[in-house]
Amino acid sequence: MFNAFIANFQKSWIEFKRYYFNTISSLVTVLIFFYLIFFGIKAVGGSAPTFGETIDGVIVGYFMWLMFIFSFQGVAWGIIDEAQRGTLEQVFVAPIAFEYQMLFRMISDFVFNILFAIPLMYFAAFTTGRHLNFDLPTLLYLLISGTASALGIGMMLGGIALVFKRISSFIQIVTFASLAFTMFDFSKFYYRLLPMSQAAFLMRKLAIDGLRFYQFSAQDHLLLWVVATIYLSTGILIFRLFEKHAMTAGTLGQY
Repeated sequence: MFNAFIANFQKSWIEFKRYYFNTISSLVTVLIFFYLIFFGIKAVGGSAPTFGETIDGVIVGYFMWLMFIFSFQGVAWGIIDEAQRGTLEQVFVAPIAFEYQMLFRMISDFVFNILFAIPLMYFAAFTTGRHLNFDLPTLLYLLISGTASALGIGMMLGGIALVFKRISSFIQIVTFASLAFTMFDFSKFYYRLLPMSQAAFLMRKLAIDGLRFYQFSAQDHLLLWVVATIYLSTGILIFRLFEKHAMTAGTLGQY
């Protein structure tokens, strides 16, 4: 089991190095898109309701959105890539269950995403003249708990990919729709029941008010983990239903 985790971690690292041009291009695209949002909001005279009450909220919300899409896209695209390479059936017949292998990939991808996202967030804040107050343990706590719900969405998309094979257009729809999940004005409680929205809400408290994780209310902690657990459990359940359908129909290895 541990060897499988190390192998997936090494695979992620090799792909980051081997396709370094694509990695650098992705980072540049992330910054360009952020600056378009940031200066677009400033140009129209302040913040918009859907992006929170402050420019700091825009910065935090945007990078939380990045962690969200990196997480759920990684699962879906991983399955699609395996199908394209013709290795998907080999992964399923391996001694280690497919769900565990996907979990190992999620963890390794999460580590690399953190290494890129946090420096980019500080760089974006610095270049736009903002100051973000981050406590590292609180930041990691919110990213881990918030990303769990994103992984649940990724498992749902992964299950859909097993059956329908090409879902790139649908992934793009979910990607841009999910922007609202982390940039709502959270004055209404039910908005915080959306995937990763509670984590984004607490992240703004961290960035703007300087609160630490032990200063959050018990209700905030409870809601954070209940939402994460519900989405992750639902995602795994839906994935298994689609997996069973694909295996019964004999279309698992087709592309």
